[in-house]
Amino acid sequence: MSNIFLSTTFSKDNEKLSDVLNKISKYNIINKVELGSNHKYQKNYKFIAKYNFDFLTHNYFPPLKKDFVINIASKNNLIRKKSINVIKKNIKFSKSIASKLYTFHPGFIEDPVSKNIGNKNYDFVWKKKSINQESYELSWKLMILSIKEIIKYSKKINQKIAFETEGSLDKKHLLLMQKPNEFNNFSKELSFSDIGINLNLGHLNLASKAFNFSRSKFIKKIKKYVVAIEMSHNFRKKDDHLPLKKNAWYWKILNDDYFKNVFKILEVRNTSLVNLKKNLKIINDKIKY
Repeated sequence: MSNIFLSTTFSKDNEKLSDVLNKISKYNIINKVELGSNHKYQKNYKFIAKYNFDFLTHNYFPPLKKDFVINIASKNNLIRKKSINVIKKNIKFSKSIASKLYTFHPGFIEDPVSKNIGNKNYDFVWKKKSINQESYELSWKLMILSIKEIIKYSKKINQKIAFETEGSLDKKHLLLMQKPNEFNNFSKELSFSDIGINLNLGHLNLASKAFNFSRSKFIKKIKKYVVAIEMSHNFRKKDDHLPLKKNAWYWKILNDDYFKNVFKILEVRNTSLVNLKKNLKIINDKIKY
């Protein structure tokens, strides 16, 4: 299973990473791990060094002592600056553990009220029902400024970074980097040689329905900039983060030789190690190169 990683988000929310890594190691399920965004704060992470894993790191890792929703496109200057600083700190941490990639989210047009409530949906919680064009354009400008600052820092310490593609049905008006034209506009302001794309298949499944565009044409458009693929299944209604299914739309994409050396991350939620092992076998059987 070349370049297949398992995200630690399969664990229950607020479980200690030390416990999760211990389970993965004891069960001998995989030796490539993405450190995910749902873990309880721990004072230090020196224990990571004892595991002979290849690592990737994601957005909220390491977690903060006090909950904070990262939004690099926030119109609230304090939130935006803190978000950038948290990401810089996480990039530095990624470098310290020899993480092969650090991925962050491109931001929201409005600040979320809170994280999700319950396990049926993994979206954030917002109040606003609609957004005007002026608000979108300001958030876009702020996101670009933030990413420029983040790129500058990542290049300084030589840590590879990517941003994750977004997608939602009922929150489509609040997210950035969902639609094909946004990637055109992004490339006019920033270079994909400085920052890669982490293609989230679950988000793409939702965004393509929300904005009525072809998944395959979109991937063809961005594929040369994709450095990682987040893999999960949903039914085009919510971001379910389910294990992959045998007869789903994404296998043709995952079997594209172009993605042979791209990091492929199984990012499921609330799933047992037994089911994860079964899903990893399906992935191994279905991906042919």
